Amino acid sequence: MASVQPALRREQLRVLLTSVPVLLGAYFLVGRVGSFADRPLIVATVLLPLIVVVIALGLPLAREGRVALGGGFLWFFVAYCLLFSIAAGTRVLEGKRTIVQGFESESPSNVLGLRRLGDWHYRVAPNAPPTNDLLVIELPSFQGASVDDARLTEMGLIALATDQKAKGIAFDLDLDGTSPVDRVLCFRVQAAESVSVPVVFGYLVDAQSGVVVRRHLPPDIAACVPESRQGTLVGVKEFDGLVRMVPTSNVGDTTRRSFSYRIARLLTSARLPDVSFAQFVVPTSPVTTIRGLPTESNVALLRDRFVLVGSDRQEDVHQTPFGSMSGVMIHALAAHSLRSDHVIRRLDVRWVMPAVFAMCYVLILLQAQGGLRPLLTGAGLIATAIIVSAVVAMRVQLLWIDVSYPLLAVGTLTVLLAGGARLQRARTLTPRAPRTTIDGPTPARFDVFLSHNSADKPTVIALAEALRERKLHVWLDAWELVPGQPWQVALEQVIETVPSAAVIVGSDGIGPWEEPEMRACIDQCVQRKLAVIPVLLPGAPDKPKLPLFLRSYTWVDLRGGLNTEALDRLEWGITGIKPRR
Repeated sequence: MASVQPALRREQLRVLLTSVPVLLGAYFLVGRVGSFADRPLIVATVLLPLIVVVIALGLPLAREGRVALGGGFLWFFVAYCLLFSIAAGTRVLEGKRTIVQGFESESPSNVLGLRRLGDWHYRVAPNAPPTNDLLVIELPSFQGASVDDARLTEMGLIALATDQKAKGIAFDLDLDGTSPVDRVLCFRVQAAESVSVPVVFGYLVDAQSGVVVRRHLPPDIAACVPESRQGTLVGVKEFDGLVRMVPTSNVGDTTRRSFSYRIARLLTSARLPDVSFAQFVVPTSPVTTIRGLPTESNVALLRDRFVLVGSDRQEDVHQTPFGSMSGVMIHALAAHSLRSDHVIRRLDVRWVMPAVFAMCYVLILLQAQGGLRPLLTGAGLIATAIIVSAVVAMRVQLLWIDVSYPLLAVGTLTVLLAGGARLQRARTLTPRAPRTTIDGPTPARFDVFLSHNSADKPTVIALAEALRERKLHVWLDAWELVPGQPWQVALEQVIETVPSAAVIVGSDGIGPWEEPEMRACIDQCVQRKLAVIPVLLPGAPDKPKLPLFLRSYTWVDLRGGLNTEALDRLEWGITGIKPRR
């Protein structure tokens, strides 16, 4: 004899087998589409039709008021997981990134981005080690000064770094323009390099027809500065105007490393983290800073430190998760995070897709097997596990797990599943009024059709009353047949629309009109998965002779009376939700 539990397991397996290949397809699709930051129009073109499909499949389920694993819900669930998998894989919630160099106006915002909501990760991230060997010099703006004056200032700083035996010096300054002093500056650079004081220069880039093109150093300076001593000053400003990371190379070209990467390379012989972006953290102690040119009172700070020189002009001050910082300070923190291997890494999107699917799959299992309370409890536990995992991963491994996609997927599905259950309950309490059509009245929504032998009418009425007390809408001929109307039409209509049917067997067995009703219900079970529930009334034989096709359905035994346990089983068969006691 078949049972409800194996049937439920088959539906669960069906959902799983249908969804897995779709998710694998989503994985390869994400690889072709790319990230939202790089290709926003293509990502939107893929996601918007999926959103329409999910809504189109979800609305009939909401009108139906039931949540079942099979039927339309199967394809709704597949489309739902596909939508969130592609959204996670393309990082659509992160918005656009804008290249910044500190010498231009604020970048435009992108309302699709929600990155600031994830900045709580920084509060639990461990700080980088102290920066005892870094020194930042923030000079006043050179705006209005001649190119010769700027070069003389740079030469003087190189001379100070050489005299104080600094570990090196790097300039986060615009070297546009040429000057007769450039050759003298070149000699000063060579003198510093000869005593193991490396000199690094940053350079800017231009965007030409969507292509990033570097600006070269003045010819007389470039002649004595190799490529290994040049680094791009490009940074990344995100949709909300915050700078959270610095590229390690010039738009993926590893032969043209960033300014901060060049400095980190000079400060350590260890292997640097293999990351495209240095998402930095602050050190346990602040970076030593000199504002303005060094004086006799503080020039000794250059000794045994790597010196980073930049500007304190307002256009080169940016907002970060750690507050306002100058561009040169951002590069200093990025270089320190790289050389100490304290950069934040991101969980690969390949792990987000199966995780989102697994969590949503658990939710539908909880709803199908246990109902509303286990669903809400499970959703709360899953959400807690997501957040705790993200905190532990950040604290222990500096691994950034973006909780936005999993929480949004779990929360939205929980609301849909819980709303479906509440909607069903509301409709059983307040049945719809009959609706008149050309063909006659359409029956109101019912939860169960009671097919029975008229000889068992008193017991059947008592059973119907017991189900009504449980807020179930019962179709019973004595209650629903309209005088003066053909009763066969009414039976056909209810059997074609009702979600479950109880075939009741008493002491006299199957009645003469009950048998065609039973066969019609079995036919509807094959066509639209109508739940057919054999019910044994008090007085039924110990070994009832059920019709052959009816034997394949699990019966509900009421021979011991209309007790709570037996009625719970019948309610479970009718609603698909096991009552909790």
